[in-house]
Amino acid sequence: MVQREIPRNLLFWLWLLKSLGVSNWTCYRLVYLLFSAMCVCYLCHLLYAAMGFLLISGFMLQALDKCRESPPDDWPAPAYVLVGREDLATAKMGSARKETGFGNNDNLTSISVPYMLHLQPVTVPTASDVPTSEVLNSEDTDAVYRSVEDGMEHIFTSTTQLRYGRDLRLNEVRRLLCSARPVAIQTSTNPTASDQDLQQQQLWNFAQRTTALPFGRGAFTLATTYTLLTEALVFPKIILAGRLPAQQNATVNLDLSTRSVSEFSSWAEFHNGVAAGLRLAPFQEKMLRTWIQYNRPSEPNFTHAGLLLAFGLHEHLRVLTMTDAYRYLSQEHDITTLGLLLGLATSHRGTMHPAISKMLYFHVPSRHPSSTPELELPTLLQSAAVMGIGLLYEGSAHALTMKILLGEIGRRSGGDNVLEREGYAVAAGSALGFVALGRGSDAFGFMDTFLDRLFEYIGSKEVYHEKFLNATIAADDQSGNTGQMMDGSQINVDVTAPGAIIALALIFLKAESEEIAARLSIPDTHFDLQYVRPDFVMLRIIARNLILWSRIQPSIDWIGSQIPETIKVGVFSMSEEAIDCDEFDAEALFQAYINIVTGACIAIGLKYAGSRNGDAQELLYSYTVHFLNEIKHVSVQTPSILPKGLLQYVDRGTLELCLHLIALSLSVVMAGSGQLQTFRLLRYLRGRSSAEGQVNYGLQMAVSLAIGFLFLGGGTHSFSTSNSAIAALLITLYPRLPTGPNDNRCHLQAFRHLYVIATEPRRVQTVDVDTGLPVYCPLEVTVAETEYYDETNYCDVTPCLLPERSVLKNVRVCGPRYWPQLIKITPEDKPWWRSGDKTDPDPFNGGVLYIKRKVGSCSYSDDPIGCQSLLSRAMHEVCDTPSTSCSTQLNRASHSSFRVDQLVSTFSANPSLIAFAKLCCESWKDRSNGNFQDFCSQVLYECMSKDRPSLLQVYISFYTIVESMWEHLKIGQFPFYDSLFPSSLKVALA
Repeated sequence: MVQREIPRNLLFWLWLLKSLGVSNWTCYRLVYLLFSAMCVCYLCHLLYAAMGFLLISGFMLQALDKCRESPPDDWPAPAYVLVGREDLATAKMGSARKETGFGNNDNLTSISVPYMLHLQPVTVPTASDVPTSEVLNSEDTDAVYRSVEDGMEHIFTSTTQLRYGRDLRLNEVRRLLCSARPVAIQTSTNPTASDQDLQQQQLWNFAQRTTALPFGRGAFTLATTYTLLTEALVFPKIILAGRLPAQQNATVNLDLSTRSVSEFSSWAEFHNGVAAGLRLAPFQEKMLRTWIQYNRPSEPNFTHAGLLLAFGLHEHLRVLTMTDAYRYLSQEHDITTLGLLLGLATSHRGTMHPAISKMLYFHVPSRHPSSTPELELPTLLQSAAVMGIGLLYEGSAHALTMKILLGEIGRRSGGDNVLEREGYAVAAGSALGFVALGRGSDAFGFMDTFLDRLFEYIGSKEVYHEKFLNATIAADDQSGNTGQMMDGSQINVDVTAPGAIIALALIFLKAESEEIAARLSIPDTHFDLQYVRPDFVMLRIIARNLILWSRIQPSIDWIGSQIPETIKVGVFSMSEEAIDCDEFDAEALFQAYINIVTGACIAIGLKYAGSRNGDAQELLYSYTVHFLNEIKHVSVQTPSILPKGLLQYVDRGTLELCLHLIALSLSVVMAGSGQLQTFRLLRYLRGRSSAEGQVNYGLQMAVSLAIGFLFLGGGTHSFSTSNSAIAALLITLYPRLPTGPNDNRCHLQAFRHLYVIATEPRRVQTVDVDTGLPVYCPLEVTVAETEYYDETNYCDVTPCLLPERSVLKNVRVCGPRYWPQLIKITPEDKPWWRSGDKTDPDPFNGGVLYIKRKVGSCSYSDDPIGCQSLLSRAMHEVCDTPSTSCSTQLNRASHSSFRVDQLVSTFSANPSLIAFAKLCCESWKDRSNGNFQDFCSQVLYECMSKDRPSLLQVYISFYTIVESMWEHLKIGQFPFYDSLFPSSLKVALA
């Protein structure tokens, strides 16, 4: 028998029993029983203490788990990490993460638990990872053209591929907007002389389209890439040549002997420079002034002039000094000066910068003193200067500026091209609208004659202050020089009406003024229709509805209410041949009818810009298809909403114009969505030949812009409906399209790029905080209640576009696979958040929303329908085997390439679970303790299925304590005499 040590306090009981006369054997037996009882009591005490520590730890973990579901918003980042919400901790440190770059986990790991410190961030795939052969369309199979830089090679990223799935939408957009490769011409194998003439005709038609492609490419690639400030900006080429696939891709050049090459391609190069500059995303810091100067060519050209305008639209020209501007002006290159003036005014929009104001007024000859020698400035330059004044004084209602611009609407420009006078009047009217944007009657103050003057420009017969009006006209005539006067004593309404209508529309934008809307009346008699141009009727419809903003409805009934009863009855009666068309002018009726319908569609497009409203989309799509059916029948079934036989009374050019304006309005509504139905329609319009429809520069420009708007910023941007945005979109959508690349008579082509003012980066992308990869995730978006509709909720899947800030209330991460997250927003009539703005922090972290995946669930990319998450049961079935066959099962699993750690990593990114599974799989597979392996498997399954990874340590500690006590009890050795045992037990439990 092994001699055991007896505690000293038992010696007293042994001496007492012997003194009482008890035998030795009985004394030792009683003492042994007493010793056993004391040991059992001590063991129970220690077990009780162990259970107490475990219960306390369990309660704390339970409390942390409760907080994990919906922790408060005001916690610091370490507190979120403590409860396992690294997504909220990352969002809390969003500004710090953006300083170090996307996917950098340095700030997060500095406050994380030690087992996360060895993890490395996951690199997000970029456009360079996409093979070129997969990007190009099958149409361009020749390897010679695959390496051509077309300005869109950077658009293919992991985010855009996640947005549009595996379809070839972006590939097709890139093909449609590419101008850097020769276009394919289909001809016979053995061409004749007549075939060569046909080739030149086709090349001429394609050249009209190619020169218009930069409009759409600029919108498509808007703010989608960054440039190295140590490298020069690369411009894609504009190739007007063609290739013959039937003749081994032989190149055919466009014969420009009868046309001026510079006149044909100069404005195309300008728009190409704008498109190249627009693709640069706004920098978090200001663009370096030296880099802008570094990109300035030795000789001024149209491309750099467009680049200056693009920099201005992105507000990069704020870094230029007046000395830099003077260097550009001293080059005496008109188009460079035009781009500089518009760019500086846009960069300093609404600031009334005095130095830039002087520069702009210097290019308006009518404001020069009479003693100043008369300067011969091109009308285009004057139009740009006048528009720049409006942008610089936007929303200020500056009285003197308004008076000057009002006079410029009716004043003859001093330029060398009198045919561009209407464009100058439109620029002056638009500028006046910008200065008093949305101010209504408050913008005029004591100058009541302003309204009468504007309505006189329109041709209205109602003049309420004729005495003061005549005095104002006389004073303005005397202030100008002799070359800047009106046409005799009469106002040329054909020139002044468009600018005056736009000015009224912008001044009273959303004012709901019945009086002003009534004065913008639509002719309702056959006699009045003879004296109003149909395109002015369209402008009046647009202006009336912009004033009565709240009444615009996306319905056929609302469009019908815009048509006067006389016109409506006459049109439908003649279409049904119910009356004789010789009684009145049928052409005037039908012209007014289609212009009213088109104007109403444009108003709907402006009202629901960027909203992706389903009713507006269906309505505009139906009208587009009906106009298209009047020109050529297409196999698209839509309800009959227009009278038949429009082509009998309306010329084809007018129908084509209305068709493309409605299609452009449709793309404004669906901006950034990339909707397939709309995209198919636009692709069909672009691919029509001259036999199927008129193919001119203006119509191709509209289609190019529409495609760019539909995929605005690669699907990351959309349009706003603020006053500034609506004004910019109205100028972009001005319903007079150019007839050729150099046509600026009615509207300066550079103004078509002002849509950038209306854009907002409203895309949100969810990123897994554990892997750093973009993932799909359902979001529930709450739109606040407005005067038009009640508070509504809808669901969308990221990456997606959010509504405007003025109506956005809540964004909630929903679904069973990711931890919930609620972002509360106060609806405000403000522009979208700017990245890096400390005064107004962005709750979406620059469009990135970090989320955390729950344990036991796969991502939506790996498991779209949720069936793979059931594989977690397979781990339970594989690992839940009897101890006698555990080693056999593990060996069988190893032969079948089954690894527990791989299965765990499929459903969880928690490093503690992955490390424990790897330890079970590799380190313990050769051990003979099958019970412990079974226990670990059960615990691992329990922690994964119930998403309780923090309980793993508690389970293992409890098992270790119980097993140690059991082993000591079996051999009769108790470690209770060690004074360090209780403290070691407490440390282990903690």
